[in-house]
Amino acid sequence: MLLLKSVQRALIVLCGAGLVSGTLLGSLAQADTTVSGSSNAPFIPLNEKQSGAPLRILKNHVRVTVQSSGLFTERDHQVLELLNPALETMINPYQIQYSADMAKLRVLRAWVSTPSGQKYVVPASTIFVRPEPMAAGAPMYSHAKVLSIVLPKLGKEDQLHIITEKTQTTPYFAGQFSQLWEMPVSQSARNFRIDITAPRSMHLRAAKTGNWIVSQHSQGKLIHISARMAVHHARYPGPSTVDESQFSPLFEVSTFPSWAAVGKAYWSRAANKAAVTPIVQKTADTASHALQGWDAEKALYTWDSHHIRYVGLELGVGGYVPISASKTLETRYGDCKAHATLLQALFNAKGFKLYPTLINWNNVFTLPPLPTPFWFNHAIDYAPERHLFLDSTGTYETPGQLAIGERDKPSIVTGPHPRVVTTPGAEPNANQLDYTADLTLHQNGDLSGVAKMQTKGWWAWMYRQTFASIPPSAYHRVMNTLLLPDGGGSGTFVPGNPDILDQPFAMTAHWHTVAYTHVGDHISFPIPSGPYLTPGLSATARPMEALTRVIGPLQRQHPVTTYLGGIHWTTTIHLPEGYQVQYLPPAQQLHNQAGSFTYALTRQEHSVIVHYTLQLQRVVYNPQQYPALRKLLKLDYAAQQSPIILVRQ
Repeated sequence: MLLLKSVQRALIVLCGAGLVSGTLLGSLAQADTTVSGSSNAPFIPLNEKQSGAPLRILKNHVRVTVQSSGLFTERDHQVLELLNPALETMINPYQIQYSADMAKLRVLRAWVSTPSGQKYVVPASTIFVRPEPMAAGAPMYSHAKVLSIVLPKLGKEDQLHIITEKTQTTPYFAGQFSQLWEMPVSQSARNFRIDITAPRSMHLRAAKTGNWIVSQHSQGKLIHISARMAVHHARYPGPSTVDESQFSPLFEVSTFPSWAAVGKAYWSRAANKAAVTPIVQKTADTASHALQGWDAEKALYTWDSHHIRYVGLELGVGGYVPISASKTLETRYGDCKAHATLLQALFNAKGFKLYPTLINWNNVFTLPPLPTPFWFNHAIDYAPERHLFLDSTGTYETPGQLAIGERDKPSIVTGPHPRVVTTPGAEPNANQLDYTADLTLHQNGDLSGVAKMQTKGWWAWMYRQTFASIPPSAYHRVMNTLLLPDGGGSGTFVPGNPDILDQPFAMTAHWHTVAYTHVGDHISFPIPSGPYLTPGLSATARPMEALTRVIGPLQRQHPVTTYLGGIHWTTTIHLPEGYQVQYLPPAQQLHNQAGSFTYALTRQEHSVIVHYTLQLQRVVYNPQQYPALRKLLKLDYAAQQSPIILVRQ
């Protein structure tokens, strides 16, 4: 999903293909969240009179008229109040994204009113339509446009009034209509109303979660559906929770009778795009060589991953119509749908079954109340004979092992028998990080280390991606950055080949940390963390930080996510001459419903050996499972913070 600066209609992107999903309100609270109360609370309510949200929706009236063809007209009247002038740029300029190839959008009226009663009409000369800006590192060909309204400078409690009208000129699915409206828990809003009129023959259904009040009635050949929400106070759900869309109030309408119907709708357009043409057959033969079975399938997957560049394609109804496999082979680029279709065609050429699969890459692990294609933003493949999922878009994923954002997700497998299938979850043995380190604590307090790490599953995906993007000349600088929390230092890495996908990814490292600890009659220091030297490379949270984010509250109202999987490390610490161990942290062991943790230190003549194992059985833990998870990770965190104490002989 692409969310612009303002509260607006969002454009859900299926790997670069635009899907207009209705008025989805952007998540804005984290920019200016004032919290109160204790961290022991399951969530933190914000002051209802002085909301911690940066702005408040005072009014949002939506009126949608649907035709039997699936076309529709939507008129929105919004009033937004700026609560924090420092964050004016969130709504100035006010921006709306839409597909110019499939819809027309116009501003009927726009003005700003002030608390003193002044009114500033926004002139047409300050309303612009421009191409969608492309994100760095994500090239895209797009028909999406951004309508920008440049407003006069807004002050505190100034109100923006805007009335827009969108006319859908091409339906994504003929004869079908589906939209959903979400009120994020972190958003402050009042007076939200949605009115929909559609032909009864379309069998439009409505559903909701949260405090929407929904009503409907029939009048002749038409059905009228309304949803109301009088007041919604902003609330902060807490760190490491699942995406807000899983627990925010949601109102949805859809004509799709089942999730299988969603899969069928995609398959009806995508199936013939995977035809085995001469160029497809030649590529499949070359890529697979004389290999058979799973070895041949891995070779086809690796060829697709390495030879087809990702480029988002948001061209008209292409949101749900992939480019043909032959065309992708000619251009050597494509979006996720193109990758999935090409891999299916290569499998077809060698007699293997493979079907495109729709999935949500975001931190979302549930389906909405009603079937809709607009919940999904990514396409991968499913091999039914092996019950394996394959994503050749990812470039560095192990065949049959998905990346972090694709695990434990309900997905729609298309094909002749479309259905909902859940992707694999944590699988700690398959998503494993093994680490062995040999450390020397010097008499001046410096620490030297040599380590070897081997990764599987999502750990391997993360490290392959990392070392494919960092040039060897930068290894020293990256190591220095990673050592800064412990006092700085120097070192480097020797990684394996990130292009070898069907083997664990290994790397070695050596480093020297200056002044790791103070030297005196006694030396006290926590155990140098095992695998936590390098995960920060991937712009993901360091596992130690992930522990603290998860275990903060005593209880949870919403599910939390963890991506640690399985971790095992053994560290040998060579002690400085003239010192002996006075105290070692006690061994710890716990096995419960959340997973298992063991921690043991063995004293030798001039060294200490540390054994650490953590296995988490899930990606998502619901509030009932959270206490067991918290107990396990709290023990882990406490063990790693406990010091070794040495005494001078």
